[in-house]
Amino acid sequence: MSSDNHILHAAKELVETLNKAVDDNLPAEIAEIVKTHSAGAAAASVAAGWIPGAGGLAAAGICAGFVWTMYGRINSKIGLPLTENIIKSLATGVATNLATGFVGTLVVLTIFSIFPGIGSLAAATIAGATGYAITLASGYVYLKLLTKLFLAGSDPTKMDESSLKEAASHVAASENIKDVISSAKADYKPSSK
Repeated sequence: MSSDNHILHAAKELVETLNKAVDDNLPAEIAEIVKTHSAGAAAASVAAGWIPGAGGLAAAGICAGFVWTMYGRINSKIGLPLTENIIKSLATGVATNLATGFVGTLVVLTIFSIFPGIGSLAAATIAGATGYAITLASGYVYLKLLTKLFLAGSDPTKMDESSLKEAASHVAASENIKDVISSAKADYKPSSK
């Protein structure tokens, strides 16, 4: 399944779970938010990948910003008023679970970026693909997390930060995130992002 299909399916599940009289376009609008932020994170990560030595860390920080604002836009679209602290705790919970698989990528980026020219190009390309995949997977997990919370009758605005992080960890562990990430990396095209 392509990354676009993963995201659209998760967005449809969320909207159906909300059980609201909503516009039929809402799942596509939510999926577009995820794709737009993923493309933005990819472009910014490519630029950061050119920074010798620190490009990988800069790309990781950039991706965190894109993920955080993506969550805020999704919440706005579905009418879910979450505080800044709760969005940060959800973003941290999701990112922590996804980041463990990308530590090796950061090391490779750092090594490549030290070598000007072809090394910098390789680092920028890897950073772009990784930024795209992490952001897209973060969006997917977030949509799945919200769906799970709503199905369980939980109100995320009334949950404490540790409960939200635990729920995010559970969703990230129970979903086939590797498939989403693999699809996202395969779908990533530097020239079109």
